[in-house]
Amino acid sequence: MEERKQTTSEQEFDREAWAVQKKERRDALYVMADEMADAALADTSALADYLGIQARLGKTSVVNSLLVAAQKPEASFLRSFEDWQKHGRSVMKGEKAIDILAPSGEYERADGSTGMGFDVKRVFDVSQTHGNREWKRNVPTVKAAIKALMTKAPVPIIQDDTLASNIGAHYSQDRNVILVARNLENKDLFFTVARELARADGCDNTFLCDCAANIACIRYGIEPRLPDTISEEYTSLDNRDKRDALSIIRDTACDMVERIDHNLQAERNKNEPER
Repeated sequence: MEERKQTTSEQEFDREAWAVQKKERRDALYVMADEMADAALADTSALADYLGIQARLGKTSVVNSLLVAAQKPEASFLRSFEDWQKHGRSVMKGEKAIDILAPSGEYERADGSTGMGFDVKRVFDVSQTHGNREWKRNVPTVKAAIKALMTKAPVPIIQDDTLASNIGAHYSQDRNVILVARNLENKDLFFTVARELARADGCDNTFLCDCAANIACIRYGIEPRLPDTISEEYTSLDNRDKRDALSIIRDTACDMVERIDHNLQAERNKNEPER
C-alpha cells in the first residue's frame, strides 16, 4: 500500500528554523535602518525624505521611521492589518506590508543586565487601505499654527526692533528669552521661532535645530527650509552616531509638536459650541 504523505498540519513545527528566519529578518531590518541613517546625513534628498516621514509619523522611533522611509517614503498613517479593520478600513488586495520593529519584552543578557527584545511587525499605510471612513490629519491655518507654537512656550518670546529680519529669531541664553524681529512673513516666523525653541530646549547645534524646525513645518503644512548641504561634521559620522544625531532631531521635534498639538486641540475645544 502506498504510504500517505503528511499534510502540512501533521508536520512538526520547526521552532528552531522559525527562530532563525525571524532573526535573519530582524538583522536585515537593522542593516536597512543603518543604510538609511547613513544616507540621511550624507545626502540632502535622503534627509528631506527622513524629515518628511518623521513629521508625518510623529512619535515613531528613528529606526522605524528610517525603515518606513526605505520601504514607503510617502507613508503617513501606519496600522497593522487587524488594527485597520478595527478602524473601519481594509487593506487592499495585493498590497505589500511594511516591516518595522516592535518591542517584544525584556530579557536578561549574559552579563546579567536587562535588554529589550524586538520582533518584526507588519504594518500598512492608509494609502494601502480603503473604507467609508476618511482618514487624514487636520492641517491648521498658518496663523493658528504660529499661535499654538508660541502659546505656553518654555521660554518667553518677545519682539525686538534691533533684530535683523534675515535672522528672524534668536535665543538669548543670557536672558533666557527668544527675540523675534518685526514684520516677518508667517512662514519665516514659524520656522525661525521653532528653530530657536529647539535651541532653548537644549539642542545646541544649528543644523540639528534647523532639522527639528523643519519637521514641525512639514507637519503643519508650512514650507520648510531644507538644507542645501550637510557638513562633514555629520557626513563623517558612523551609522550609530548618525542615528544618535537623528534621535536628537526627533526628540526635540516631538517635544515641540506635542505642545503645539495640545494647544491646537485646546483651541478647538474652546471654539466648539456647547451642546
